[in-house]
Amino acid sequence: YRVKPGDVIEVREKSRNNSKFKELAELAADKVVPPWLEQDLEKMGGTVLRLPIREEIDVPVEEHLIVELYSK
Repeated sequence: YRVKPGDVIEVREKSRNNSKFKELAELAADKVVPPWLEQDLEKMGGTVLRLPIREEIDVPVEEHLIVELYSK
């Protein structure tokens, strides 16, 4: 999904009583939230504060390989 700063993403209210979502909410309470996101455990959701900068993305990506692939 594409999100932008200011977008709020939440679990639907009627789904919040689902045991799986409750379990995930408990696990999320112990996780570190990236600085570009804001967590709302009560509503089982969060807000996109801003887009992350490259250094904040903790996924190993080798951009030069992507550029090389699409340059062919």
